[in-house]
Amino acid sequence: MFLNINSGPGTAPDPHFQALVRQAQAAGIAVLGYSSTSYGQRPIGSVETEVRQYRAWYRVNGMFLDVIQGTPGELPYYRALASYVRATVPDAVIWLNPGTYPDPGYMSVGNVVMVFEGSYAQYLSDQVPAWISRYQPGQFAHVIYATPEPDLARAVSLSRARRAGFLYVTDLPGSPDPYDALPGYWAREAAAIGGGC
Repeated sequence: MFLNINSGPGTAPDPHFQALVRQAQAAGIAVLGYSSTSYGQRPIGSVETEVRQYRAWYRVNGMFLDVIQGTPGELPYYRALASYVRATVPDAVIWLNPGTYPDPGYMSVGNVVMVFEGSYAQYLSDQVPAWISRYQPGQFAHVIYATPEPDLARAVSLSRARRAGFLYVTDLPGSPDPYDALPGYWAREAAAIGGGC
């Protein structure tokens, strides 16, 4: 579960969210803090501050690092940041979100890499690199928005063929926010992903 208070941890601990995190963790759910890296252009110290705040205020289990460039030139930035997260959060889980297939070097940085974040129309024509076969499905996540309900089963089937271990499909459009609410077909989606679609 991703904890995004205000595009980060907020300005102070929030007792409401602290209680929700405790409840989720008691149910066995890992909670990851959220931080944007601005394509590797954000000062690394700013992201490290958010990591410390999330850990101190919410006892998160790791971090979701968003807005990743995914090119070889930024790998040192992300390697340093991942090392900091792992030193700050015991047994940290790190998700990276380039939203597209990054340089394969990123697979050694994060536990999970979100390699697709886009519309269903874009998903149909997405090109999947051959190198993904060297990794387990649990290392890849796909987010597909603007997916009509009749196309849900096809989206799930394609995600499996493309080795996505994590999947979120929604009928909400990409703009303004595909994460603003659960999809209208959430119960059907949960059953399809949990079973054999």
